[in-house]
Amino acid sequence: MSWLWQRGAAAVRARPSLQRQQRELFVLYLGSLTVVLLLVALVVRSAFRESELASTRRELMLIAEDLAALPIPPRGGEKDLQKNRRDFTTAHLQVEWFSSPRHPPVARLGELRSLGALPREHPGQRRYWQQGDDWIALVERSQLGADGTAGWLRISADLDPMETRLRQLDLTLAIALVLALLLSALSSWALTRHAVAPLEWNLKRLRQFSLDASHELRGPLAAMAANADMGLIEARNGAGSQGRRFEAIASAVEQLQQLVDDLLLLAKQDEQPTIQPERVDFSQLLTQQVAMQQDLFQQSELSLEAEIADGLFVSGYSLMLSRLIRNLLDNARRYTPAGGAVRVVALRGAGVARVRIIDTGVGIAADQLPLVFDRFWRAQGDRSDGGSGLGLAIASRICGAHGGRIQVSSEQGRGSCFELILPVLRGS
Repeated sequence: MSWLWQRGAAAVRARPSLQRQQRELFVLYLGSLTVVLLLVALVVRSAFRESELASTRRELMLIAEDLAALPIPPRGGEKDLQKNRRDFTTAHLQVEWFSSPRHPPVARLGELRSLGALPREHPGQRRYWQQGDDWIALVERSQLGADGTAGWLRISADLDPMETRLRQLDLTLAIALVLALLLSALSSWALTRHAVAPLEWNLKRLRQFSLDASHELRGPLAAMAANADMGLIEARNGAGSQGRRFEAIASAVEQLQQLVDDLLLLAKQDEQPTIQPERVDFSQLLTQQVAMQQDLFQQSELSLEAEIADGLFVSGYSLMLSRLIRNLLDNARRYTPAGGAVRVVALRGAGVARVRIIDTGVGIAADQLPLVFDRFWRAQGDRSDGGSGLGLAIASRICGAHGGRIQVSSEQGRGSCFELILPVLRGS
């Protein structure tokens, strides 16, 4: 039966409560809005940076058009040029004149920074762009120098002012993003509460109806069971057919009583999803449940084996955990033919207790695996097993209330493996 351990299991968790669904919806909405706002902020920042770069390029091109018409000044002639062109603002700008791309600049004007050599010259191209981490430069052909040679003009701008404005924009966007998220969180929480309120009211009415109906049905069913028992006693000396009728009535009443008890338990779990935890020796509880089920398995001509690790302690409610194990064992017994085997294996994992209940039963179809923990689900073609169809749903709810989960893997004709995973107490 080890083949079931390695097969891909369909993990099924306890159905979340309405409050948990509301929180998940709120987190999903807020997370989606955060991603959208971050994308908008990135687009705004990118557009602002491109706009700043475009403005700087236009400024450099205007200056280049103005200065390219002038001849290359002789060495040291930039002082005379600066005196003659008082309208030229040299703040964060540098102008360099080159007689050849292979030589250092002949003259410089403005802020002094080392930008390296000019780019390689391409025939027919009169304008180049250079850009570094904190600067951008325009390289353009200039008029002939005093000696009759053509030259090059490089005008560069410092990008530190642009980076300063970008940092200011980042701060503004961050503040706006935080404020928008706070306002969105408040409004979305109010909207989700308002949207869920009618559903909460309807669910509360449904739970109350289940509780009331279960309590009201218990009395008539108990009376029917008592009358059926009395009829069986009186019919022992009468006709055999009458006795069989009372036996059928008693069996039907027993199934109805089990169904009412299951519905009542589910309704109470919905009404009070939290439990008062206590320290439970899960190893001992498993051993006791296996021992209690041995007679039923023998009557069904099935073997029940157990391999349970010691020292598994969990936080929870022992009666509910007993019901959980009993339901899983009962499910394995019902769907395993005579002569089959059921094995219970309890191991310690990384901070969890793993309990596998493996059977050699009829198995479950792959398309039915996601439905096995739904209420009133039964295997197709098997409606006469006497079960209510609520056992696995109750097991899933109990497991979820204890912070665990159930996984199931199965193959038709070979059996099923239900794996229960519960967190263990520290130090156990």
